[in-house]
Amino acid sequence: SYLIGLCGVGEGDIVLDFFSGSATTAHAVLDLNRQDGGSRKFIMVQLPEPCAEDGEAFKAGYKTIADIGKERIRRVIKKIQEEATGQLDFDQNKMDLGFKVFKLDQSNFKIWDGTVEPNADSKKIEKQLELQIEHINPNATEEDILYELLLKSGYTLTTKVESLQLAGKKVYSIENGDLLICLEKKLTKEVITEMARKEPARVICLDTGFSGNDQLKTNAVQIMKSHKVEDFRTV
Repeated sequence: SYLIGLCGVGEGDIVLDFFSGSATTAHAVLDLNRQDGGSRKFIMVQLPEPCAEDGEAFKAGYKTIADIGKERIRRVIKKIQEEATGQLDFDQNKMDLGFKVFKLDQSNFKIWDGTVEPNADSKKIEKQLELQIEHINPNATEEDILYELLLKSGYTLTTKVESLQLAGKKVYSIENGDLLICLEKKLTKEVITEMARKEPARVICLDTGFSGNDQLKTNAVQIMKSHKVEDFRTV
């Protein structure tokens, strides 16, 4: 807290701790915001360094240093909320008490193996083709896929994301509708039309959502164009 004050970190500034440990810096930022109503943000970076197996942290269920840091942030937020209960001068909606956790990982999409020679054994090429039929990691969550697509589309991890219901399907609205992403595995003409009517700059859907329905996919392209959505992609 002293160092943040010494550096003059003010309204809306971001504090980065590249060796965050147990997230003491995040704790300090949240406390300072609580004291003066500020909107400072924090980015904590910590390798998943294993805790000593004979240590108290490991026995308590924290396998890595990063796990300790995440739990500390949760407890600080809970404490602030509990202390603020009944205080008329505290607006929880104004103070940002949320945080996201991201881990560096492999892509959720299978990449074509370009090392297979064109004149290679036909069975090798056939196997490559079969692997691409189900090209999304079956263990990937919807959120995993969403944020990878965000990054690949040039957006940051802090981009505003809203969940909408259009024609009975979940659609993610990115940056106030600039990009719409639908990860439903069974798309309909109705949801395609509803997305197009919002006239986003870009639309991304899962290729598997068309379930081999080439007619629906062709119609989707035309529906998007009719609403001036030129950038329509499937993954």
